Amino acid sequence: MAWLEITLTTTHEASELITDTLLALGAEGVYTEDPYEFDQLTDDGFGIIKPEREELYDSSDVTVKAYIDSDLYEVDQLAALIKSEIQQLQSTFTMEFGPLDLSIHIADESGWDDWKTQYPPIPMTDNLTIIPDWSDYSPRDREHLIRIEPGIAFGTGDHPTTRLAIQAMAQHLTPDSTVFDVGTGSGIIALSAGALGAKSVTAFDLDETATTNARNHVAMNQLQSVVNVQTNNLLEGVTETASLIVANIITPILLRLLDDAYRCLEPNGIFIMSGIQEGEEQELINAATTIGFVNISTTSENGWICITCRK
Repeated sequence: MAWLEITLTTTHEASELITDTLLALGAEGVYTEDPYEFDQLTDDGFGIIKPEREELYDSSDVTVKAYIDSDLYEVDQLAALIKSEIQQLQSTFTMEFGPLDLSIHIADESGWDDWKTQYPPIPMTDNLTIIPDWSDYSPRDREHLIRIEPGIAFGTGDHPTTRLAIQAMAQHLTPDSTVFDVGTGSGIIALSAGALGAKSVTAFDLDETATTNARNHVAMNQLQSVVNVQTNNLLEGVTETASLIVANIITPILLRLLDDAYRCLEPNGIFIMSGIQEGEEQELINAATTIGFVNISTTSENGWICITCRK
């Protein structure tokens, strides 16, 4: 089988939007090489010493690589489509997108095999691990596994924002919890809530490609009786309430979501916000406090922040 291998350079700030765009176009595998992540590495106390940055990177640009079935597009057609989608992003978001150097070439099955090595099992909590659907990983005692098709929808669980959101959610989840996952993407947070024992989970996303594939993941993990996926713009028009709401999306959208999240939460309900870059959290904390949220706390990983608050 032949694949179109896409290589695109961008910035750390824009890399998640670029990744989501490529996945929406049908990429069956997207991964990034980000110098920022290297910069965050520190000696963990066991004498690990980083190599010189210049030995690995010649700039601060992020390289995003993706694979798309060559039957879906001609090379020139795909290149034009990617450029058009990026122009839309640039007109919508006020951030630096970097050089945006784009190359596309045909790769054989070996390139796909190389990509698959990018997706080992990903521990999310002490008893929850994300694995690709082809994995033969054997769970430990009382360990929950979530199988996904990496790259088919938005997110594979390896990003700090997803991990932070799930870890915060796990601290508040009970067998009576009703959960809303807003901006579900591939459904990993919703699946995690179901696997960890929530009573019911509703996952929302505006993108129908995401919701279709999130439903596939729900079926793959046999969680249809617990997790319901709906196509919806955030929580607009939602009249039901939940005891716990999780949103792993970017800060400007979280600010828009705050009022509806407060409205849709039961008394004493928990709202978890992730996808926040370091330095953006205070604006969200101030806005959440103004609306009426209390007991606000934060966790962080590699420059990303997760905020937990109570109605």
